[in-house]
Amino acid sequence: MELGIRHLQVVVAVAEAGSISRAAASLRIAQSGLTAQLSRIEREFGAPLFLRRPHGVEPTELGTHVLHGARLVIGQFDDLIATARTRAHGGGPATIRLGGVDSPWISTVAAALRGLRPDHEQITYVEDDSGEVVDLVRTSRLDLAVITEHPDAPAPKPHGLIFRDLGVEPLLVGLHVDHPEAGRDRIRLAHLAEYDWIAPADKAGGLRQSLRTACERAGFVPRFRHFGADHGTAATIVGSGTTVGLFPMSSPPVPDVVLRPLAEEPLWCRTVLVWRPGSPLASVATDVVTMASDERFRTRKPFLVVEPDPAGYRRAM
Repeated sequence: MELGIRHLQVVVAVAEAGSISRAAASLRIAQSGLTAQLSRIEREFGAPLFLRRPHGVEPTELGTHVLHGARLVIGQFDDLIATARTRAHGGGPATIRLGGVDSPWISTVAAALRGLRPDHEQITYVEDDSGEVVDLVRTSRLDLAVITEHPDAPAPKPHGLIFRDLGVEPLLVGLHVDHPEAGRDRIRLAHLAEYDWIAPADKAGGLRQSLRTACERAGFVPRFRHFGADHGTAATIVGSGTTVGLFPMSSPPVPDVVLRPLAEEPLWCRTVLVWRPGSPLASVATDVVTMASDERFRTRKPFLVVEPDPAGYRRAM
């Protein structure tokens, strides 16, 4: 059997369904047929892609690797079909491919692009890791991307790409309005040692690494109890109890959640826009930087950091 994209689609369907029976129902084929097909696919890869459990399946280490690549290949294939059909029917509006890590800045950049390119359709991809996003820009799978860096996790900057700062902002502690520490103007990390934390969503380092390092300097290891939440979900979790988390200053307000700056050496987030010199958006990218920064910081001037270095951040605070 020669593996093809339809086999990758089967693997992804099984992973997303969490069980072979549910995947068979979504694919509208018999469970026995899907089981046999998956076994043939696994033989071609040389080892099992899933562990069979009483209540479903979960990817093996090999399966996780295959799933990551399969989703990229399927996404590229879908993009190829869409763009080819557009060209075949006489052009039509071009498509802007915007990507980035989970950040409130993505919606701001998307709005700026809509203002500058109102005739273009827009597709947005959110990834876990800035390094992965930069690779998608480098290989022309994204036209423009939003990435972040933190005190102990600089953003990757491969040769040949253009990087422009959108701004540096403090990371604030989010607490429930009735939290014992919520009444303080500034929060010391050491006072949060006994509380549960939301782990920042970046699995490959970044903010999670910086938060852990800062907490260790304050004398404790953060007790992460919630994983994989985006900013909106994290704020909802904070608003429902005593769990605490970190949020960019530019986060939208959430009922029952207060944001407080840190009292000691602050944590910060630098947001960067990146594109290729030959990107279809290269001619408007600098305008996007100006429009997005003006909008995001328009009502938050006291926290704006004009210098891109952490020393400048400390002076602004």
